Amino acid sequence: MTRSLRLASFLVLAMLAAACSSLRYDLGEVPFPISASPLRGASDPSDRFVLQGKHVLWVHGLLGEDQPDIQGQLLANLIPCVGVADFRVTSAATFHDWLLTHLSLGLVRMKTVTVTGTRIRAPR
Repeated sequence: MTRSLRLASFLVLAMLAAACSSLRYDLGEVPFPISASPLRGASDPSDRFVLQGKHVLWVHGLLGEDQPDIQGQLLANLIPCVGVADFRVTSAATFHDWLLTHLSLGLVRMKTVTVTGTRIRAPR
């Protein structure tokens, strides 16, 4: 195998490995319980919430990535609350994310991260 072919193979494998990035978040410091189970028969007042952030990969993740601070968003937007039910985190590309990704030739890859759930408020 020639040197240039080995280098090209290495670059392709590195790009494929970087393309397999996933969203990571830690909810260990959140002061209220969070559950993926739906809210059932609670008498406490509750309301639905939707929070959004951007997940950005620079050069297919080879030069790093920016992930949304899900824990920070929950703390900033949901307090005061006694818990969260029906917690979901999804990541998908909107049209604007897709357009920016393709206009930058894939050097900047964006996805919108959406956090949804039901905030349970303290009874009054």
